[in-house]
This record gives sequence, C-alpha cells and structure tokens, in this order.
Amino acid sequence: MLHALGIVTGNLEENCYIVWADGSTEAIVFDPGWDEDVILGALKKRGLNVAAFLLTHCHGDHIGALKPMKAAFPSAPIYVPEEEKDWLARPTLNLSYFYGMPIIAPPGDVMINDGDEITVGGLSFKAIHVPGHSPGGTAFYIAPESGAPHLFCGDILFRRGIGRTDLPGGAGEDTLVAGICEKLFPLQDETIVYPGHGDTTTIGEERDENPYCG
Repeated sequence: MLHALGIVTGNLEENCYIVWADGSTEAIVFDPGWDEDVILGALKKRGLNVAAFLLTHCHGDHIGALKPMKAAFPSAPIYVPEEEKDWLARPTLNLSYFYGMPIIAPPGDVMINDGDEITVGGLSFKAIHVPGHSPGGTAFYIAPESGAPHLFCGDILFRRGIGRTDLPGGAGEDTLVAGICEKLFPLQDETIVYPGHGDTTTIGEERDENPYCG
C-alpha cells in the first residue's frame, strides 16, 4: 500500500507531497514549496527519513523549502527535470524574483528526462514529460502492487483545470492540452491525480469532465 500525504504550503497554496510505502521509513518528498518546519514536522511525526526529492518543475512556489530540506537530509538526492536544471539557482528563471522572494536552491543531483524509470526508497516511478506550463514539466507515475495507481503531476493537470501557460517558459495552452491528452489520459481511469495546487482527482474524472481537455 502506498501512502501520500499532501501538505499545503506558502501563500500560493502549493501542494507538497510526502510519499512512502506501507511499513517503510523511507519517503519521497515531491515539490517542497515552503513551510519547511511543517514538512519536517510531518516527517518526524511518522518516523520517516527522506530518500529523495523529486521536482515536477522548478517554479519558486515548488522549490522554496528545498534548501533547508536538503540541509536536513543532505544524502537525499534532488531529481530535477533536465530542461530546468539551471532554474534552481536563478530567481529570474524560477520566477521568485518577480514576487519579491528570490530563491536560490541547491543544484540537482540527478537529471530527469521523459520515460526515465526512477527507483528510490523502495518505490519505482516513471517520468512523463508534459511541457506547456514550463519547459521541463514532468509527472511521476507509480502503480503499486495493491490499490490505485498514482500520478504526481505538479502544475500540468488540475481538478477541472490545467496549469497556466502564459508565464515565461510557457508553451501555450494547445501544447499543454495536447500533452495531457497524449500522455496522461491513456492512464487507467482510477489513477489518482495529485496536482500542484488544489484537490486531488482521477484521470477518469478529468478525461470526462475537464473543460480544457476532457
């Protein structure tokens, strides 16, 4: 059984996820946006160690807590989409400069590309590159032995919505929608979607009801 704990962080209400297998103390942290004390407290409460940090993309609201989190777990590698590896250290690229809180995060340890299989902390994820919101936007898919598959997709797909495509580095709505339809909608209906903002949903629901690409 897979556990996925969502923590809403920062003023932009970004979703950070802590993911671990039943009976394991090794966890994956997706997109530690802000509020590192809250994230660290949630890990400590459950007796979890961080095996790795996985980034769906590198906008500031998704990486704001990465520096203190990496300091707390220095041996945990940072997995970053290759197209955005330079964004971690450049506030003008990760856009944090423009809302007055420039973020310089640690460099990535492992570069991610489309189709990569990532096995860490006893869990195996497939990287699915879907640009449009940002050049490196990547979703991470896992099908556990029991229970529904899971998709951690950052700002690619939301419940009844999609990520913005008008920010610097965006590629337009048509590109994002095409990628969602081509790469995400073929997944099983029951796949649970964990977006970067807002509530969880399923692939089946969004295929049927998403007004942008359903």
